Parts: sequence; C-alpha cells; structure tokens
Amino acid sequence: MIIASKGFRASGRSGGALVGLAILLGTIGQVWADDDFIVYSPHVVDGQSEIEMRGFTYSDARPAFNQTGAFEVSVAHTFTSWWKVEYYAGEYNQGPTIGTQFAGQELENTFQLADAGEYWADPGFLVSYIHSTIQGIPDGAEFGPLFEKQVGRVLQRLNVLWDKSFWGPQMGRYGFRTAYSAGYAITSTIVPGFEAYDRPIDHAHQIGPAFSGELHLGHGDELEYSTALLYGVNYGAPDKTLVMRMEYEFF
Repeated sequence: MIIASKGFRASGRSGGALVGLAILLGTIGQVWADDDFIVYSPHVVDGQSEIEMRGFTYSDARPAFNQTGAFEVSVAHTFTSWWKVEYYAGEYNQGPTIGTQFAGQELENTFQLADAGEYWADPGFLVSYIHSTIQGIPDGAEFGPLFEKQVGRVLQRLNVLWDKSFWGPQMGRYGFRTAYSAGYAITSTIVPGFEAYDRPIDHAHQIGPAFSGELHLGHGDELEYSTALLYGVNYGAPDKTLVMRMEYEFF
C-alpha cells in the first residue's frame, strides 16, 4: 500500500549522527513512501527511544518505475517490555514527474508476544494505522505476525502482513505481503545476508544481497544501519531496488 532489521540510541551527541544520517539517505536520490522494504523484528526494549530514516529508489528501463521511490522519517518509544509505538511523521513519494510529494503519516504498534527463546521462534505482532494525504488514496491499516529465530551467528526474520483500505473500491479486499531476511554476524557491525519480498497483489517478487550492523557509541547509544540491493525476479517487480535504512537508539 502506498503510504504504505530495526534497532539504534540519541543523547547530546545525536546532532552529528543525525546530520550524517541525513547525508547518507540523501544519496538514495529519487525515492514511494512505503513499508514494503523492511523486515520487522518482534523484539522491543523497554524504555528505549528511536529516530529512524529510511528510503528506497527503483532503477528500471520502464518509465513507470525508473527513478521513483520513497523516503520516510519516524520516531519511536517502547513503553513496556512488550509494546513499542512508532510514529512516521513524514512519508514522501518522489519521482521525475511528481517531484517530492508528502504522502501521509502512520502510527505503528509492535507487540512482543513472548520472551526470547521461549518458543522455537520468537513471535510478535504488528498493527498500524496509515493516514493518506494524497487525493483518492484511502486511509488504511496493516497488521500481521512477526517471527525471529537466531541460531549461533545466523539470524532469520519473517513477516506475514495484510493491509486493508477503509474506503474506496479496494475496501472489501485485503492486500498481502511477506518479507524475509537472513544474516550471518561476522561481528555486530558486519552482518552480510539477503532479503526477499513477495507482494502477490502487485505481482512483484524481489530478492537480493543485504548488509547490516550496529555501532555501540557508549552510554547506551547505538547506531544501526542496513542496506539491500533487490533484484526483480518477475516482470511485475522493478529491475533493481536500492534500499537504505539508519536508526539511532537511546534511553
């Protein structure tokens, strides 16, 4: 729905980090505001706050895809040991014909449903409300289970998500998508792997290499980054999608 590996921490030193974050995301270039290109973790950390920026851009010979994409900015706080709220203050679409377009806002809730290691895979649940500011695009909701499994240095995540419009011709239908990631932690700052996305409603299937990690800045502050280069495996998907994400976490 247009408008529809998280984890980092901000203190008095957050200004310089956020400037660098904005510069890095600026290199993405033309980017549709959407959550399609992220694999959520079911884990939350009580009392932790976050500032996040992420975006993506398409590269394709077809004008409908080429040099279009999205970026968004959010803040989050974990209120309990099992509930995190994230507010996307700005979601923006961008492309050669529309320029930069404010697409909407989103309120997202992540619920951790069990302690780590309590079950074979760690479960969680995502529920979000999406407010559109684009004429003709309805408000909607997205929801579904989140799973995570770590064995040694290998970390896997799986999201199974549905979305639903609140009015319009698609009101009676549910969109569906899955997102999967796997990574091998050489160190906490160097985690190569891959990501895969399946969106049947768009007839789009993508997979490609990913790279992520986290930097411990002291005093509980952390900076996490991740990037992926996704390749379309069928005609309904863009040829290439560059995804970049950064997050600053703090207590």
